[in-house]
Amino acid sequence: MTSAEMLAYEKELEENQRTVRQMVLDSLEDVRAGKGRDFNEFFDELEKKYQNV
Repeated sequence: MTSAEMLAYEKELEENQRTVRQMVLDSLEDVRAGKGRDFNEFFDELEKKYQNV
C-alpha cells in the first residue's frame, strides 16, 4: 500500500469515526427527549424474527 493510499485510508477511517460518534450523540439526545423504543421490546422482536430461521 502506498503512502497516498494509507493517508486516504486514515482520512476515511477518521471520517467514519466522526460519523459514528455523531450518530451516538444524536441517539443520546433522542433518549433524553423521550424518543426511541424500549430495548427489551426491540430485542424481543428480533428474537422472534430470527427464531424461525
